[in-house]
Amino acid sequence: MTTFAQWRSPNYRLGLSRAEHAPKHYDLRLVDQFYAYCQAIARTERYRQAAEQTRNVPRRTLWAIMIAVAYFGYYLFERLGALMLLL
Repeated sequence: MTTFAQWRSPNYRLGLSRAEHAPKHYDLRLVDQFYAYCQAIARTERYRQAAEQTRNVPRRTLWAIMIAVAYFGYYLFERLGALMLLL
């Protein structure tokens, strides 16, 4: 008599109840709902990132144009200064 079952109380009924024997199942609808929630959050985050990149394109373009105009203006200013030295 070395097994755990042999040491049970005398009031122990025949066998375990069906609830104790039944394997535990999870409600797949709940799991599917959780995955759908996670996918919705990921979709929203991707949309926000795409919107932010789209919003930043004109700003970067304007900065690039301003820097190019500044370099070109400096170049023209230097050329005008060199031309003045020759006259």
